[in-house]
Amino acid sequence: MTMELLSEAVRRRAGIHGSAPAVTSLRYVVRQGGRHAESTTLTYGELDERAAAVAAELAHVCSPRARVALLCPHDPSYVIAFLGCQYAGVVAVPLPAPDASRGRERLESVLADCRPEAVLTSSDAAPAVRRALERCTGTTPTLIETDSCRPSTAWRPPDIDPDGLAYLQYTSGSTRSPAGVRITRRGLAAGSAQLRAHFPGAATLASWVPFSHDMGLVFGIAHPLSVGAHTIHLSPMAFIQDPLRWLEAITRYRADWSVTPPFGLTQCVRAARRADRSRTLDLRSLDLRSLRSLNIAGEAVHAEDVEAFTAAFAGAGLAPEVLAPSYGLAEATLAVTAPPLGEGMTATRFERAALAAGEVVVADDTRPAQRLVGCGRPKTGMSIRIADPGGDELPPGRVGEILLRGPNVADGYWRAAERTAAAFGAGDGWLRTGDLGFQHDNHLYIVGRASEVIIIRGRNHHPSDIEATIEQAHERTVAAAFSVDLDGAERLVILVECDHVRQGAGHADRQDFVQELRRSVTSRHGVTVHRLLLVRPGSLPRTSSGKIQRGRCRERYLASAYA
Repeated sequence: MTMELLSEAVRRRAGIHGSAPAVTSLRYVVRQGGRHAESTTLTYGELDERAAAVAAELAHVCSPRARVALLCPHDPSYVIAFLGCQYAGVVAVPLPAPDASRGRERLESVLADCRPEAVLTSSDAAPAVRRALERCTGTTPTLIETDSCRPSTAWRPPDIDPDGLAYLQYTSGSTRSPAGVRITRRGLAAGSAQLRAHFPGAATLASWVPFSHDMGLVFGIAHPLSVGAHTIHLSPMAFIQDPLRWLEAITRYRADWSVTPPFGLTQCVRAARRADRSRTLDLRSLDLRSLRSLNIAGEAVHAEDVEAFTAAFAGAGLAPEVLAPSYGLAEATLAVTAPPLGEGMTATRFERAALAAGEVVVADDTRPAQRLVGCGRPKTGMSIRIADPGGDELPPGRVGEILLRGPNVADGYWRAAERTAAAFGAGDGWLRTGDLGFQHDNHLYIVGRASEVIIIRGRNHHPSDIEATIEQAHERTVAAAFSVDLDGAERLVILVECDHVRQGAGHADRQDFVQELRRSVTSRHGVTVHRLLLVRPGSLPRTSSGKIQRGRCRERYLASAYA
């Protein structure tokens, strides 16, 4: 693979095609009785100049290899801040800008762990950032407003160590506190080279995924800039307010590549149904024929969600082969596997009882089955093996932990020797992902997290599978499944966020609904539900990327927080 550091790639692009568009940011304003999109575009030349100005300021206030926290809004200031850190040779720490709806617990934890010497933000966000920093730390690190930085003729690009840290990607799983994944500049370059090999010639990408999330950072900033592409951004909030804005951006800018977690698909389908009922959407206003790849990753991908999205937007020219369920994680600088370009989704039915026993058996029509989505093949330079709990490779046809090795794999966690040894200590460069899966017919299949497997009467049940059953039984639900110990035996507990709570349904109706959901789980999975509780919408704890934190759900349940 031909690899080039991000800072070098952008400077080279700016020198050759400085007038080419690099980043376009969309924001939505109310005008003349409607909400309209306004855009701001930076060319590669402008981006290079702005990033160099930030780098010059960082050189004045930071020591070499200092950590610099990014607390910018989801707009060009975030891109400038991240790139400025790469130019300066300091370590970026991407974080979401503080707001009233987001608790400060995670921000406090990350700042205490990484101890930044400076914070980058925009002038508009600076007052809120100062208040948040004072609440979290009692002090304010040097605050730099990216839009106030001016070019310096005295600044020169420093010598950059390819093996030095490019950034710390803080990730919090379902059970752990945030951990800073150490991403090197060489690892970031390798990840971009793998994506370039997978999708050669990508020209325009549209994304709404948060920049502070690994998917939003790599797919939305690092990779497109490394290949000279044009990226169209709308904020996560703009997407939540109207998911169809994402598809409108693809239409308007003729984007050929996009990414989303499965959540994005379901939100668009629901928005299309609402618009269709109210006659406020004409699918003919959308044109998705430019899309060559829509990668879906970040959490479990269900075939029904992909098929519903394909059906909903077929009239807009969406081709089924564009949908590409993939697998990645922050520790691998994101991308691990994806189907070949143009292959589309592969879904296979496997015997449920065999999977529970750790075996892979394709099901016929007579056996209870679990339909799983294939996540494609390893990227260039990646190796995958399926291992037992001791780390030894299992033979084909067995379910085990997914281990990875490749040039894009990180070298550990920041200031966390024990956690680094557990994940990166398998030997010969292998990373233990903690994910369970298997390989079948040139596809990697994911079945769940090793730490979250529910074992009842000797049978393994994966919480994501049980949660999918609940959510498919009633589309306006979000579930968290976990086990608790009761008199020496594991019992299944399910917490369900749903509209029945919001609407204040009567006791009898709620009980009928609970029984309906319990029967669905027992019928499909052959397991008795010890307790199923309906909880308020939004009350289940989530990670920064929106995943349900099952471990914290379990802790709160045991503390009677949902009584």
